[in-house]
Amino acid sequence: MQVLDISIPISSKMVLYPGDTVPQFRSICTLERSGCNMTELTISTHTGTHIDAPSHFLERGKSIDNIELERFIGEAQVLEVKGWEIDSKIIEREIKKDVRRILFKTNNSFFMENNTFSKRHAHLTMDGARALVSKKILLIGIDYVTIERFGTPDFSVHKTLLCANIPILEGLNLGSVEPGLYRLIALPLRFEGLDGSPVRAVLIRD
Repeated sequence: MQVLDISIPISSKMVLYPGDTVPQFRSICTLERSGCNMTELTISTHTGTHIDAPSHFLERGKSIDNIELERFIGEAQVLEVKGWEIDSKIIEREIKKDVRRILFKTNNSFFMENNTFSKRHAHLTMDGARALVSKKILLIGIDYVTIERFGTPDFSVHKTLLCANIPILEGLNLGSVEPGLYRLIALPLRFEGLDGSPVRAVLIRD
């Protein structure tokens, strides 16, 4: 069995969406002082590899602790996309039949590997989002800190997916992952009533 870690390390030097919290770590206890090590973390719910819950953008959307866990576990297709737009033509042509979890591997992997934020990044278009909804996809992932084109004022792609209760898995590390079918495990923390959560995402192939 091959297990691939597709999460990015959480550190103060990681790539962040503009305005997001820079992770901070403060030692609370040490072995010398207290007999154990313990660290206080300051991060946002959208730090690193994370899930966007519907409540991230929707007033009455589900919070992260109310999403069915089955969405985060199961068969997933890693789909490699060249260029900067993921549109309905790509989705209709490339997604395998009966696959309901899709992870997009794009040019963004370069930015993730180099901890670089770029306003020009591969993103999902509105017609692409609608095509995914029509296919009754359970979960969407991408190798960047956002799935949407930078500067979109109304976050229409996020809202289209989240209105259909499709959680969005952002910040993936797919640079060394070959396209194909895998078993995905990407469980969020059980934050009560919150809008998202960091995850440790892995792909498994027998």
